[in-house]
Amino acid sequence: MSFNKDTINKLIPELKDKKKSDFAIALDFDGVCKLFSEHKHQIMSTLLFLHLNEFQSVPFKVYMRSYNYINFKSAVAGKERFLCVSELAKYLTNEGYNCSLPGLNEAVSKMQEMGLKLSEKNLKEYEAFDDVGRALQWSAEVNKRVSELTEIGLTPGISENILVPYRNVCDYFIVSTATESTLPPLMEKESIDYIIRYLGQETATKAESLISLSYSGYNCVFMFGDSIEDKRASFTAMDNKADNSTIIFVPVILGQEEDCFIKGNEIIKSAMAGDLDKAIALSKEVQSRFKGKEVTVF
Repeated sequence: MSFNKDTINKLIPELKDKKKSDFAIALDFDGVCKLFSEHKHQIMSTLLFLHLNEFQSVPFKVYMRSYNYINFKSAVAGKERFLCVSELAKYLTNEGYNCSLPGLNEAVSKMQEMGLKLSEKNLKEYEAFDDVGRALQWSAEVNKRVSELTEIGLTPGISENILVPYRNVCDYFIVSTATESTLPPLMEKESIDYIIRYLGQETATKAESLISLSYSGYNCVFMFGDSIEDKRASFTAMDNKADNSTIIFVPVILGQEEDCFIKGNEIIKSAMAGDLDKAIALSKEVQSRFKGKEVTVF
């Protein structure tokens, strides 16, 4: 998995300035903080089908199966939304369906070549392409509609096992591919007003965020995630972390969230007590159960 060193070097000083503890808890949002994944992707997939109507030429079951593969199983699973849309169009075009998005594909390719984040702000430079303009409209409506999911509470088990016990002794971060601005209100509604930094798609990839945290002076960074991308990002970060830091991936398994947070509590407690070997062994046990159970929606 590739990462941008310039992004990491730019982010490290900011995170160092915010650091209060020697331990950082990094939480993915969808499926970890709140059980948003199914609701969010229902919104995203339906609005995509409407804004980028090229996808309407594909039989619905084929479209949804392909959407699921790209977003949850493929090499780009869990990455920036515009990259996933571009790859979905390519995938279905290769399958013989008339849903090519040449403008978006070109824009994504150029942005990647320049090392730019695949964010709405950067993509606006290419909105003269009709399909890019419609992709931006899609993304804006997704943000609006997702922000209206106000009645979904915290995931069972996260408050009593992760948020409450370590509020005064760990630094909390949200590490997500969501748009950053959509997340604080959803957490603050639950009286979670102590997240030090929301790290979304505009700022860094998940791997870049975790590597940056490791170089910001944290003895240990605990990453809680429910997707294959969370696992990939965590292991990439482990391979590229600061020498004096440890990164531990704690899977959150769909349908077993509370049990995973209980294990996560044990992992954090062990690491903070100086028993990293026990913490890592506990995380590997949960990882063994996680394999093949990475989040999927449809």
